[in-house]
Amino acid sequence: MLRQAVESFGASVTVAGDGRQALRVVSWVRPDLVLCDLRMPVVDGFGFIDHLRQDPKLSRTAVLAVTALGSDADVRRTWEAGFDGHLVKPVDYETIAAQLERIFWAHRRQPDGR
Repeated sequence: MLRQAVESFGASVTVAGDGRQALRVVSWVRPDLVLCDLRMPVVDGFGFIDHLRQDPKLSRTAVLAVTALGSDADVRRTWEAGFDGHLVKPVDYETIAAQLERIFWAHRRQPDGR
């Protein structure tokens, strides 16, 4: 469902099977946005965001956490870790659409387009 929602905005979607693969994919695809499950195998979402934010070429990539964890503490932890948003599964179309609009609008306003 998330893939369909993102594609409905005209975006291309690339899927990775685990966190390590996701880091490799992001380094060569250079996406505008990453939807990141916090409980990925090999490298979890927090490890992923740490690596991404340390890479100068990728550090400004927009990343939304996608998780079943939805407490206030969970949301705060994702923001503090450097995620640009927090989506709680199951995610409905209106929620993902609103987040995509927010992310893409915010990035269009930045001088370097990122």
